[in-house]
Amino acid sequence: MKQKKLSIILAFILVLLMSLTGCSGTSTTDHSSTEKKDYTIKITDDIQTIIDRGYLIVGVKTDVPGFGYYDKETKTYSGMEIDLAYQVAAKIFDTTPDKAKKEKLVTFVKATVENRSTLLVENSVDCVIATYTITSERKKTFAFSDSYYSDAIGIMVKKDYSDNNSLGTGKITSVHKLDGKKVGVAKNADTRAHMLKYFKQRNYNIAPIFMEYSSYQQLYNALKDGTIDAFAVDTSILNGYVDDGLTILPDRFAQQDYGVAASKDHQGLIDAINIVIDEYGY
Repeated sequence: MKQKKLSIILAFILVLLMSLTGCSGTSTTDHSSTEKKDYTIKITDDIQTIIDRGYLIVGVKTDVPGFGYYDKETKTYSGMEIDLAYQVAAKIFDTTPDKAKKEKLVTFVKATVENRSTLLVENSVDCVIATYTITSERKKTFAFSDSYYSDAIGIMVKKDYSDNNSLGTGKITSVHKLDGKKVGVAKNADTRAHMLKYFKQRNYNIAPIFMEYSSYQQLYNALKDGTIDAFAVDTSILNGYVDDGLTILPDRFAQQDYGVAASKDHQGLIDAINIVIDEYGY
């Protein structure tokens, strides 16, 4: 009899513990599910200026497929950075990105490696979203958002036409084969400095001949016609130009983070952009 009562008591305690554990788990889950981030932006003076004007002015690339590209035939902009610009405008004007695009709440200005800084210094744009790498040196002059994309420098060369799976021509299959070769880089970009630093850190005895071009299209054309042996720039940019006759080598160096840049007195805009970057999961 005593043994039977003891079994009943133990069973009762077990049920009670399971009930308490279940309640505790449910309470925690419900609590976390109700937590939501506040994506509201503050209407600072610089943002109010944009609202009063009626549109956001953004410097963007026009020759980087997938990021910032302008189609002359359709007269339309496309790419991830273009989408980000519309998302920022939508946040400022309290609407949706689709409506921001339809209502033309963003005016785009062509930004190149050469003129990005000038656009900001002269206040020709509110911000620049143009594959602009965040560096400590640039942060001394401009305000930068959080990173919305990470990339690294890559090298594109012609394929060996006898082998569709070729890693490159017989002459260039890796960075080790670049000694004395003509490497095309974008004018005013820091690609050359990054490459030389990479070679020095690894004690590579490599001395390419660097040739600067004003646009990525010019670099692509120079590689195709043999004026240069390799095209070096951020891999995200190379991906927009690679074709059946070209290949990107496996080597990667100088990890870089892209950020939105604005003048120092546009910190309110940068804070709003950070909220957008977080909200859309960049």
